[in-house]
Amino acid sequence: MPFLFDGYNLYHAARKLYEPWENITTSALCDLIAEDMRLLRDKAIVVFDGKKPRHLTDNDTPEEFLRIIYSGGKSDADSTLEILIQQNTAPRRLSVVSSDNRLRRAARKRRARSLASAEYLEALFLRRQKANSPRPREPKLKFHGLAVGQADQWLELFGLKPDKKLNDPDKNAL
Repeated sequence: MPFLFDGYNLYHAARKLYEPWENITTSALCDLIAEDMRLLRDKAIVVFDGKKPRHLTDNDTPEEFLRIIYSGGKSDADSTLEILIQQNTAPRRLSVVSSDNRLRRAARKRRARSLASAEYLEALFLRRQKANSPRPREPKLKFHGLAVGQADQWLELFGLKPDKKLNDPDKNAL
């Protein structure tokens, strides 16, 4: 399901809610969102107020999963997001991330999923923890098979008779 983000709303929530992110930049936040979209195998649009900063180039945006839009000088991000919500052809698949009541109402009106910025950030934080946690290693014994005689013990435990042709090394030799 595609996501629409109220950029500065999410940015201020991230700085307020998570101490490690109190000095995060908007570019770093967009990188986190792009990585999250990659994990979710989804796409997102982040809308910021104002004009695109001069120091940013088109190469600064991870295009595959994330598109960044600046509302321009004559409009605000909320108005741009409302237009995007209205233009969406499958609003029930859409997730709108903002704590702004105006945008949350617009999302609910179209039956899109509405998430407060804090809700999304909490889910993002949990997904990042899960993705970064090391997977438990398989025990080495698993790759070596059973020791001699263990197969017979297991067969007896389950009430089966061991097949001497398979377990007797002298009878298997050709």
